[in-house]
Amino acid sequence: MTAHAKTPLSLLVGLSTTLRQPVLDAMLDATTVAVVVDQDDLAERGVLNWRVLDATGPIDAGEFTVGDDCGACQLIESLMPLLETLVARKHWDHVVLSAPPAMEARPLASTLVALLPEITVDTVTCVVDAVLVVEQLSGDELLDERGLALGLPDRRNVAELTARQIEYADVCVLANAHRSKAPDRLHNLLLHLNPRTTVVMADASGAPDGPVARTGLFNFAAAESWAGDLAAADRVQPSGEGVTTVLWRSTRPLHPARLNEALEDIVDNVVRSRGVVWLANRPTQRVRWESAGYSASLGTLGEWSDTEHLAECTVVATGMGLDPARLQSILDACLLTESELASLDWKELEDPFAGVLPQ
Repeated sequence: MTAHAKTPLSLLVGLSTTLRQPVLDAMLDATTVAVVVDQDDLAERGVLNWRVLDATGPIDAGEFTVGDDCGACQLIESLMPLLETLVARKHWDHVVLSAPPAMEARPLASTLVALLPEITVDTVTCVVDAVLVVEQLSGDELLDERGLALGLPDRRNVAELTARQIEYADVCVLANAHRSKAPDRLHNLLLHLNPRTTVVMADASGAPDGPVARTGLFNFAAAESWAGDLAAADRVQPSGEGVTTVLWRSTRPLHPARLNEALEDIVDNVVRSRGVVWLANRPTQRVRWESAGYSASLGTLGEWSDTEHLAECTVVATGMGLDPARLQSILDACLLTESELASLDWKELEDPFAGVLPQ
C-alpha cells in the first residue's frame, strides 16, 4: 500500500449474524482486518460490543455505550476513531466492517465518505436469508418487538430495515437457498428491489460462491440515487417468477381521507413501494410515500416550487402475487374526481395525516 493510497472498506450487513459468519470468513485474508459489532447486550446493558480480528485471530475488543438517543448515530460516532486508528497502523490494506443486525448501510457509508478521506467504501454486502426474507419483507413487526431496536427512539419495522439493507447493497448473498422452494423467485425479488446489486448464492455451509469484498462495485452517487425518494420508470424491472413491479403516475392530487382509508388495500401483496405524492389539502408540499410490508409512511420533501417538477403523484411498488390492474384501480380511486377538482376547497379537506406531516 502506497503512502497516499486510500484503504478500501467492505461493509457487511444483514439481520442474521449466524448466516453472516461464513461470509465474513470469506472476506478475511492475510491483508484484511475486520471490525465486528454486535448488539447482544444492547437491550439489557445499553452497550454495543465490538471486536477486532484478522486472519491470525482476535486483536482487540471493547464496547460502545448507547444512551437513550439515536443508537445508530452513537454507533457511527464511536466507530470513526476506531477505524481511523486501524488504518493509521498501515498493517492491513483492507478493512471489513460487520455492522449490528439492525444497522442500515446507508448512514454508515455516507459518514465514511464524508468524514474519513483515508478510507474508500469498496463494497456493501448484504446477507439475505432465503427462508425468511419474504416474511421479513411482508410483515409489520417492529424491531423493538424482536429485541433488535437500536435504542429507545428506534421505531422502524423489520420490513423497512430488510428492504433498505437490500436496496443499498452492491452484493446480496442469498444464504439458505438450498432450503428454499423457489430460489429463482427470490433472486428475481432481490433484483426488483435493487437492480444495481449482484446476487451471489451461498452453498449449504453458507460460504458464498462469488466475490463479496474488494469488488470495487460501490458507487456513492448511484447508491444514494437508488435509495432516495423519487420514483421513476427505470425502477421497473420485467415481471417474472411471480415478482412484479408497477409504476403508477397521476397529474391529479390525492384525496387525503380516501388515501388514508385505502392504505391497507394499497399495501396488500406489496413488499415495497416508494415515491412522491401530491395531497389535495397540501397543494404546495411534496410528500414522500414509502411502504414496507404492511406499514406505510408519509413525510415531507419540501415544496413543489423548489423543483423542476410539476405537482404529481409517482409511486413504484414491488410485490409477489401483485395484481397491477387492481393496485392501479385502488390508487386511481383515491384521486380527486373531475367534479371535486372543479368545486372543492382543497385546503378545507379533512387531514388524517396532520399528526405525521407538518403544515
